[in-house]
Formats: sequence, structure tokens, C-alpha cells
Amino acid sequence: MNKTILLLCLIGSCAPAFGDDKGYSLDEAEAFRNQWNMDNWDEGGPLMRYVFMNMSEFWNHSIINRGGPVRELPMAPRDDVATFMTTTQDGEITLTDYVNSSTVNGAMVLHKGRVVFEAYPNMRAKDKHNYMSVSKGFTATLIAKLEERELIDVGESIETYLPSLKGSGWEGVPVLDILDMASGIGCLEGDEDSYTNPDHCYYQFEASLGWVQPTAETPDSPHKYMARLASHRPAGEAYEYTSPNTFVLGWLAESVTGQSYADLLATEIWQKMGAESDGIIAAPRRGVPIAHGGISSNLRDMARFGLLFTPSGRGGVHPVISDSYLEKIQKGGRPEIFNSGQEGDARQVDDEPARHNTYQWDFVMDDGDFFKGGYGGQGLYISPSRDLVIAFFGTFDENRKGHEMTRIARQLAKSGLFD
Repeated sequence: MNKTILLLCLIGSCAPAFGDDKGYSLDEAEAFRNQWNMDNWDEGGPLMRYVFMNMSEFWNHSIINRGGPVRELPMAPRDDVATFMTTTQDGEITLTDYVNSSTVNGAMVLHKGRVVFEAYPNMRAKDKHNYMSVSKGFTATLIAKLEERELIDVGESIETYLPSLKGSGWEGVPVLDILDMASGIGCLEGDEDSYTNPDHCYYQFEASLGWVQPTAETPDSPHKYMARLASHRPAGEAYEYTSPNTFVLGWLAESVTGQSYADLLATEIWQKMGAESDGIIAAPRRGVPIAHGGISSNLRDMARFGLLFTPSGRGGVHPVISDSYLEKIQKGGRPEIFNSGQEGDARQVDDEPARHNTYQWDFVMDDGDFFKGGYGGQGLYISPSRDLVIAFFGTFDENRKGHEMTRIARQLAKSGLFD
């Protein structure tokens, strides 16, 4: 199979390099469909790449409808960005060479709203690639917008809005602690066992959504399952990454608006950011959205979301991202909970300590840059002060090895090329 479907916007040239290549042949696609099962689809290699670019072939999805004018992304390719010398675990290599020789499927750099670098070494520009946990940034943004309309008070306990959570570990947990991954709920993810062991609480959470293979013990409803979860520490005490937090936030957004999650994404974000195509969100079981990791779109539309947080995307009388929300991200986090229980140095990006996390964003740096990553190699890095967005897709190789684009994004931001 040809794995070098390319589109490089470099040194004044921005023509598709794959010519008449239509991507996967029918025989290749059928082989992957026959190989797929609910246990192997995210384990790495060519199958993982195919599935991540064709999610709707394997699960039910809801449409995130685009509408209105498309926000143009003018081409302004820069040789100094393409030839920027990155530092990786294997040594120094140019950005172009790294992207084209790693597990990156697509990468894009926007500066002042213009595309200065774009490459698709393992996908087509039009392919709808799964975001995995980059999806969480959309959930938090919906909550922030509802907060600004006073439909939600993030200082209130979650059962104020979702009464069925009374009597569970969620009772008494402020919405802000859920946004900041500090709910104290004892259903943690992150180790190999949580994703593969049917006896693990987190596995059963994703099974209840239809995301992994169900068992005889799988709950009938993820909403009912949330009401069964217990806490293992006080809320607000420590950052502990787990996706049930995001599920509850998506449920909260639907509850206070009476609208479906996909419709909320469409009207509050997708159409306002000027998306060029519809997005999709996985909803495998009875239409319940996988808010924590189910969005798919082309790379340009993911980058358009990032652009909403930069000066180039915040023009006009009523920007989609308000001053108050941006300030909360950059200055409102709690470093003391971000690093609570962390052994040794603070959590770092390219050997530089991050300051805090908040509103589902993975880290915020001292200079106000922030990032959201996703399983397998997805990422959205935003530098408002530099008017810079770096977006990328990726999947693991056969040995479950990923790429280093997160640290490279930080290197690019600090390079001086965008000051």
C-alpha cells in the first residue's frame, strides 16, 4: 500500500503531490474492514491509520453541520518554517523531514491566519481524521459559552444541573473541578490496564458508549453508569486525567440547553468558525455522543478551531472566544492541583515546566500558550501572543510508537520565527 500520499505547501509551491491518487483502493479498504474488530482498531500500524481516517465506516455517527461562509486560509508557505531544525530523541532534523518520516499523518502551521506549512504524508487533505481527546477542547468551549450566558455556574455542584448524580461520587463536585480534571472520581484512565481490562471501571465506561467490546457486565446506559461511580479523593485536590469528566460536561451542555451535542457543536462553534466541511462525532450506542474523543474532520477545520483563540480569529464585535474565556485558560488555572502528587519536577513540555491545566486543556505554559492532545498523536497547539496555531494528526506504528510533534510545536513557538 502506498503510504506516501503527500500534500506539501513549501517554498512557494502548494499543489497536491498525490495527483490522481484516490487514497486507498477498494481491495485495500475491504482488507482493513475485514481485519477490524473492537479490540484491535487502535493498536497501531496501517489498520489504526485507516480506521482513524474512516471512523464512520465502523460506528454510528452524528453530523456536525457546517453553514455560512467558509473562513479562507490564505497560503503563505515559508521555507524557514519548512526547514526549521527540530530536536527529537533521535537528533536534529528539519520539520519537513520529520513530518514525512514519522507517524504524523498530517500537519499544519498557521501564522496570522495564513498557512505557512502544510503536509499530508499519510492522508489526503480532505480526509476526516479522528481527533481523539482533542475533542475535549470543544466540550469545554461549549461549557464556557453557556457559562457566559449564565446558564451554568461553574462554582455550583454538578447535581444542581444533573439531579440523577445525587448520591454518587459526583455529588458536591463543582463544575469547575470537572472542567479541570480534578473531580476526585475513582474511575481513572491512563495505564494500559484501564483500556483493555474488562474488569476496569474505565473500560466499562467506554464499553457503555459502544466504543470498545461490551461484556455481560457492561452497563445499559453511560448516564446510569455515571450515577454508580464513587469518588476516591476530595474534589479539587489533584489533577487526575479521566474522560468520564468530559462525558459529564457533554451531558451537562445537552441538559441545560435541551439540544443535542452535535447540534450545539454545529451552531456554537462549527458554523461560526467558518468550517469548510461537515464534521462528524461518533455516537455508536443510541446516539449518545462520545464527547471525550469522537470528533473527526479534516485538518484545516481543526486548525480553524484553534484560530478562534488567536488575534486573527478573534476579530469582529462578538468573537466566538471571549476575552474572559481566553483569560481563564491562560491565567485561571491552579498550578497547585496540576502538580499535586507529581514526583520530582513539574509536568513538562520539551523539558520546560508547564504552569497549569484548565478547562480540559492539557497544559498552559507561562507565556500563555496552551495545548490539547489526543491518543495516537493528535494535537492542537495555540499561541495567542504569537498569533500561531499548530495542528496535527497521527497514529501509532506497529510497535505502538508515536511521534514528537508536541515538543516540536513548543520548539517552533519559541524559535523566534513567529515573534
